[in-house]
Amino acid sequence: MNMPARDPYDTQNAIALLRQHRDYEHWYDKGKLTMKEIKNTQLVAAMNPTAGSFIVNPRLQRHFWLLAVGMPDQSSLSIIYTAYLARHFAKFKGTIQGEISPIIKATLGLHAEVDRNFKKTA
Repeated sequence: MNMPARDPYDTQNAIALLRQHRDYEHWYDKGKLTMKEIKNTQLVAAMNPTAGSFIVNPRLQRHFWLLAVGMPDQSSLSIIYTAYLARHFAKFKGTIQGEISPIIKATLGLHAEVDRNFKKTA
């Protein structure tokens, strides 16, 4: 939602088009000169928390239920992934259960390195 570039009138065409559809529930077909009703649609959107504009047009924002979730800490991620992998690896025979902790540690370590080394830009 915060990535479309602004035009000379300080608006964002893509955002304005989404808002217009949410308000009126139709598109106008310029070829046939008719109105096409589009109803019962859902719109899911996300914003980049580190780049772009952080202000959403209030006329569009009123159509959304807003939720902001931060990244869980390492111990929470370890608990979450352990629960998933323990359930999944229960299907396999042998000592595969002992590999859950090293897999999670390696995955979280890789994620930390990627997060540390890559730029947080669009």
